[in-house]
Amino acid sequence: MRYLVAIGGNALAGKAYILDRLARELWRLHSRGNGIVVTHGNGPQVGELALHENLSLAELTAQTEAEIGIALEDAMQRRLGGENYRIATVFTRVLVDTKDPSFKRPSKPIGPFYTKAQAQRAARNGFTIRKLIEGYRRVVASPKPRKVLDAKLVADLLAKGYIVIAGGGGGIAMIRRRGRLRYADAVIDKDYTSSLLARQLKADALLFFMKLDGVYLNLGRKDQRRIGRISVADMEAYLREELFEEGSISPKIRACIDFVKSTGKSAVIGSLSRPVDVFAKRNVTVITPE
Repeated sequence: MRYLVAIGGNALAGKAYILDRLARELWRLHSRGNGIVVTHGNGPQVGELALHENLSLAELTAQTEAEIGIALEDAMQRRLGGENYRIATVFTRVLVDTKDPSFKRPSKPIGPFYTKAQAQRAARNGFTIRKLIEGYRRVVASPKPRKVLDAKLVADLLAKGYIVIAGGGGGIAMIRRRGRLRYADAVIDKDYTSSLLARQLKADALLFFMKLDGVYLNLGRKDQRRIGRISVADMEAYLREELFEEGSISPKIRACIDFVKSTGKSAVIGSLSRPVDVFAKRNVTVITPE
């Protein structure tokens, strides 16, 4: 089987031993002959870099692909106990459309959470700020990915037995202008890129790892409850009712729906701290074709 494993940027901000748990499970699967592709978010990391470096968001994404890719490689190397391993981090370019409406309506949260006073100061400094459940945060343009330009390289590495880390931070946003590829000042949502890459690679399973152990209704309230197994149709109905926070869990749900409808296979959302449960599809949210 070919697995695409997507790790949330906020979840990556946790302790190293959590990555070790995931690395153990990934290596267990890989040693049984399965293909493994790992994608990851970079919202907190790219937002911090953007506070200090005068580069496009695409260039900052490339920096975080290196930073987080090395951390993931290191966690896997520790699990393997030596240097004779095949793990490759691919700087992944992703094509977006210059006419994507998100360039005019930023929605992707990046960087730290702000207090109300900090958010007001950031807005005066030209940042677009949105109030989320956990606090105020900067939002930036997040166009939909149209094509993962380096998918063939990922496929070639998989065929050679590599565990591949790719699509970090949603990939390096590229636009085509006058026949040439150029950087775009945007951060692509990792969830949509993960789903697209999984489809381009003809993956058998799409697994999302985050802090929570699944998708919750009424999140943050006394009556919150995790959604277990659910059909695409029922999950789409929940989305139409606007029961989930935009810019947070909603992209993950939509990315899963795209994968399930396109492939006829299930997608899983669960906790990074309990990877065994995610691979076993227990204590998680599983979105199914029917």
